[in-house]
Amino acid sequence: MANDGEEIGEVLITPLSRLLGEVGRSIAETQRALDLNSIKTQIEIEEEKALSEYDIQAAWYHIPEVDLELKMSLTVKLEEERDSKNQIRGYRPVLNASPLNASYNSLYSYDVQGSSCIKAKIVSIPASSKVREG
Repeated sequence: MANDGEEIGEVLITPLSRLLGEVGRSIAETQRALDLNSIKTQIEIEEEKALSEYDIQAAWYHIPEVDLELKMSLTVKLEEERDSKNQIRGYRPVLNASPLNASYNSLYSYDVQGSSCIKAKIVSIPASSKVREG
């Protein structure tokens, strides 16, 4: 049986790029759900005879930007880079992030005062004209 501490560590520790990518995808999925709800509502308004007689428009919601502030433990791990003959070419540094929560703090006896703070801003921008034309 695997050590529970090792399993917790495997789940909590992730490359920072993956963590930020997941946050971005979650925001995009939320915006898409909001948009689909507005479209569905507008169709229902147009199909309902009593409502379609009035100039009623569905409300649209937009997530203009998201500010993130993550308190994390950051570590660098070296991953092997191999060539086509499976020979080690070198090592690539990967920045791993671990959220600071009770599980991580107690498992690794981590001192929260040594944590890093990552600030990121995700801002929506209009699509380029080339995308809109297609």
